[in-house]
Amino acid sequence: MEINLPNKLLKALEKEAKNANVSLNAHIIKKLESITPPSEYIDLKVLEKGLPVLVDFLTQIPSVDVLSSDITPDAYWWIKLNIDIHHHLAWQVIQELGFVLNYISIQEPMPTVFKPVSPPPYLNGGPEDFLSWTIESTYNYIDPKWVKDVLEGRLPNPVNDESNWNG
Repeated sequence: MEINLPNKLLKALEKEAKNANVSLNAHIIKKLESITPPSEYIDLKVLEKGLPVLVDFLTQIPSVDVLSSDITPDAYWWIKLNIDIHHHLAWQVIQELGFVLNYISIQEPMPTVFKPVSPPPYLNGGPEDFLSWTIESTYNYIDPKWVKDVLEGRLPNPVNDESNWNG
């Protein structure tokens, strides 16, 4: 197989390979292997079945309202949430989701990111109306049901019982 890379990209890859003291071919293969799942995991139906399961789980968390979710054409997925910042458990929910989805383990990080999103505050208004949160897969073909299972194993259980969230 032959690939014609844009010159700017080729130069960057050559520089990375040289700094890593490996061949350009080996460097490109290592990069592709780190972002390409094994062929047995490339199944869009898994995402289509798993995303509603994760969405349903998230709607059970106190203060959380799922606004939308989707799967991208290249098999990543995302969920947009509203978290009621006036709810007495809101910041604990944010902290728990941030821990599990962003930083559960240095050795085996989750293939997800949880982050706030907002339009420009100076054009709109405050966080009550315009602050949202997203959960996004950082690798394609990651099963959202598996993410739900990890959350379920780490968050207070049952997740919808507010008394479990008080430490």
